[in-house]
Amino acid sequence: MPGFENITSVVSDGVGTITFDRPDRRNALSVELMTEMSDQLDSWANDDDVAAVVLTGGEDIFCAGLDLDVQSTFTERTRAVYAAACERAYGTLLDYRKPTIAAVGGPALGGGCDIAVFADIRIGSANALFGYPQIKFGLTPYFSPLWRIVGLSQAKLLTFTGERIDAEEAQRIGLIDRLVPTNEVISTATALAGSIAETTVKSAVNNKEIARTSPALDPASALTYETLAYREVTWQPDIVDRIKNAYSAIKQK
Repeated sequence: MPGFENITSVVSDGVGTITFDRPDRRNALSVELMTEMSDQLDSWANDDDVAAVVLTGGEDIFCAGLDLDVQSTFTERTRAVYAAACERAYGTLLDYRKPTIAAVGGPALGGGCDIAVFADIRIGSANALFGYPQIKFGLTPYFSPLWRIVGLSQAKLLTFTGERIDAEEAQRIGLIDRLVPTNEVISTATALAGSIAETTVKSAVNNKEIARTSPALDPASALTYETLAYREVTWQPDIVDRIKNAYSAIKQK
């Protein structure tokens, strides 16, 4: 989208990539950055050229969290504006209709860690660093999405202390799904997003819908819901054609 000053965005082979672009502020979260990220995500939500989204800050710094220049000059009005921008940005990620992948190189702190946590999948490089330093100032974290990923005890450790953890510890507790060498996080996340895109946008959206809905259901209800979802797609002509083509290819081999 034209007019962005705090992010860059590109679409290639079904993958939309959003790169935070405030290097002078270590990609710290301003109202403008979060608004631009939300606007771009909204623009891609129903774009048939985008099946999956990668969020990154580059290989060396993902996001340093809240911009302290903003924090230190809060007024009653700007505090409310910032809170609204946070709720929109994180809410958009939480309920996004397509798969999202955080490609974390370097520090992902405070709100930067939140962005990674609100994404569906997290790829971390060896130089990645995670934590909630705002705890040291008496501020509060987003606890709910974190504990669902790492469990209650590990979430309490991170959010009660404000301590930072390296990439190996993040992988050990399940905060990141794959650990890759430094300078390979974007290419790895892009390749993973590409494999999602190969399933088609429709399949990516269908599977994301199941992933959004089923965790809130009891096991029996989830079984019924997922069976109906499967039955719904089996009669669709494009799905039937894909199955027939795959079967024909197997027979030819």
